[in-house]
Amino acid sequence: MLLNIRTGRWRFTLILTPVTDTIGVNSKLPDGHHILMWDWDNATLNQIIKWLTPIQWFYELPNIYILNTGKPNSYIAYCFKRLDFLSVCSVIASTPGICYNFFKWGVFRKRFTLRVGAKCGRIPKWTLTLKSKIPEDAHIAELMSWVNYETVQDKFKHKAINIGRSTQ
Repeated sequence: MLLNIRTGRWRFTLILTPVTDTIGVNSKLPDGHHILMWDWDNATLNQIIKWLTPIQWFYELPNIYILNTGKPNSYIAYCFKRLDFLSVCSVIASTPGICYNFFKWGVFRKRFTLRVGAKCGRIPKWTLTLKSKIPEDAHIAELMSWVNYETVQDKFKHKAINIGRSTQ
């Protein structure tokens, strides 16, 4: 539920939405570099393969690990390539279909975060590896930045209740 109260030039907004606590891992490595992470909320596995394959070739990336988040057409991916933050942003931004909020918040926080814990009983599960002859130069054991956070349980459609003057 979204409650908007407007009086003059001021608006007060109250949002009531179901959330759940989960665990995520950040892209930042101890040496200040980052690994690549991607998030898609509405894409088939075939689309993701079609989108990531040229990215992997163009940027000369090692293996890319694709996981399903537990919902149909919801995937995440990791690539253990050590890059500076601006290069990571460039690669992710050039990938079609990427979740805009994932990218926006990653740029804002200067690190990308993917869920690894359960969300409403759904745990990310490995689905496919896009193989590469390029060796990985980062390792999962280097991921030392973990975070507990809350996330909206499901896509929650806000029904707005406006009190006060109309803005239309």
